[in-house]
This record gives sequence, C-alpha cells and structure tokens, in this order.
Amino acid sequence: MDYLQKLGDHIRRRIVNKSDTGSIELFAHENSIPKSTLSEILNGKNDPRLSTLAKICSGLEIQLFELFADPALETLVAESAGTYSPRSSRKHRTRATHKSARDKGDSSRKK
Repeated sequence: MDYLQKLGDHIRRRIVNKSDTGSIELFAHENSIPKSTLSEILNGKNDPRLSTLAKICSGLEIQLFELFADPALETLVAESAGTYSPRSSRKHRTRATHKSARDKGDSSRKK
C-alpha cells in the first residue's frame, strides 16, 4: 500500500473515531477544508499541504506529530523517504540558474 493511501486511511479512522456522526463532510465543513480535497486525501490521491494537515490535526484536536505516530506510517515514511518525489511536476528555480539582467549583460539599463 502506498504511503498516501495509508495516511488517508489513518486520517479517516481518526475522523470516524473522533466524530459522533463519523461524517467526513461535516468534518470538512467544520474545519474549512474543501470536501473534495479531504476526499482526495482520504483516498490517497492528494499529497496534502502542511496547512491542510494542520487543519485536519486541529479538527482532531491532536498535534501534527501525533498524526504520524502510527507505527505503520513510520515504517512507510522510513521506506519511502529516499525514493519520494512529489506528484507535482513543478520546476524549481535555484539562484544558480536564475540570472539577473546585469549578469546577462543587458545593455538597455541606464548607467
């Protein structure tokens, strides 16, 4: 089972155990999390942002580290840490690859 699926299952169990109704929709609404986002997280289809995890933890009344205290998650994190790559295909620029107009010799600048 993939890490995101395991995390989603873990969060789902905590929501159901915490809530009287076990309603995912109600939990999402009460914690200002779009229902579709929470559903994707619970189904392992969304790599959640830290801010979303913070909202989930707030709703569960736990600290962030407690969310990952499940031994199964710890094992998965340890196994996948070296091979993890975000699902996003964003390209990040570094200072070394970004050159200013001065570095490029832009002659349109007034001296």
